Amino acid sequence: MLRIIVLIALVFTNFVLQSTLFPEIAILGVAPDTALVFIVSYAILRREIEGALFGMFVGFMQDASGGMFIGIFALLGFVTGYVCGKPFKNFFKDNYFLPFAVVILASLAHQLALYITTILFTGQVNFFFYARTIILPKTVYTALLAIPLYAFLHFINSRLERHEKNLRFFLGKSEDE
Repeated sequence: MLRIIVLIALVFTNFVLQSTLFPEIAILGVAPDTALVFIVSYAILRREIEGALFGMFVGFMQDASGGMFIGIFALLGFVTGYVCGKPFKNFFKDNYFLPFAVVILASLAHQLALYITTILFTGQVNFFFYARTIILPKTVYTALLAIPLYAFLHFINSRLERHEKNLRFFLGKSEDE
C-alpha cells in the first residue's frame, strides 16, 4: 500500500512539474520527458508487469492533461513499461549506464511512434524537420536527466523494498507468499 501511495505522489509531482516548470526550462522549444524516464526506470527496477501498469497509469495522466489523441500515451506507456522491464531480470540495479542507454532508445522509439501517429491523424509528413526539431533534442534532453532520476527512483525503490521486507518479517510471512 505504501508503494502505491509513493508512486501516485511521484506521478502527480512529475505531472505538475511537466506542466508548469519544465516548459519554462525548455531548450530549443523542447522540454524533457521525465515521465518516460520514470516509466523506463520503474520497469527496470520492478520488471515488466509492474512497469507496464505503471506506464499505462502515467500515460493516462498524460492523455488526461491534453494529449493529442486519447489513449496514445497510455498505450505507449504500457508498451514501453513492458518492453523495458522484460529483459532485466538479472540486471545489477546499481548500474546506471544501462538505464541511460535504455532511456535513449525508448525516447527515440516513443517520439517515432508519436510522429507516426501524427502522420496518420494530421497528415504532417516532414520527417527530417520533425527529427531535427523534436525527436533529437527531446531525446538528448531526456537522456541528460535519466541518470539522476534513475538514481532517485532506485533509492526510493530500495527503501520501499526494505520496508516491504520488514513488514513481511513482522507479519511472519515468507518471501514466497
